[in-house]
Amino acid sequence: MRAFLAIELNDYVIENILKTQQVLDENSTSRLKHVERENMHLTVKFFGDINERKLKQIKRIINETIESYKPYTMKVAGVGAFANIKHPKTIWTTVKDKEKNTINLIRNLDDKFADIGFKKERSYKPHITISRVKQLNDAQNLSKTLSDMKGNYYGKVDVNKIVLKSSTLTPDGPIYKNEE
Repeated sequence: MRAFLAIELNDYVIENILKTQQVLDENSTSRLKHVERENMHLTVKFFGDINERKLKQIKRIINETIESYKPYTMKVAGVGAFANIKHPKTIWTTVKDKEKNTINLIRNLDDKFADIGFKKERSYKPHITISRVKQLNDAQNLSKTLSDMKGNYYGKVDVNKIVLKSSTLTPDGPIYKNEE
């Protein structure tokens, strides 16, 4: 099973992200592959292919870790891009919370997953993927559009659980399923 751990988004935030996708379409001739509504989430950890033994270990770590976290609220705001805004490959929005609960949760889980054989992340940049650039036709125009949206605010997400998801790759894109 190909699996990852995620924080799910509420409808309000998703609707606002969909509006950003529409603005990107209206202001760019680049070929973009937007993340579908049902696939929008914040990835906490990508595991790749796992077996039943690893699945049980992952679930144990999730349950043990989440017990020590109180529910909190994160803000979804801003627009950025990997590699960068001038040469975008992946367009994203980021999350923020005053106590840095999201980044602390990700680091804590990453440490525990490293103990059972998963590669530790080099850096932590919590983000929600909005679109992937398949063909960059108008770098300057797309860069300007992204810069103009840096101040976008998408809403708040109450974080009270993390969800283990499986991912099945298809020619039309991934299909995600909750595994808990």
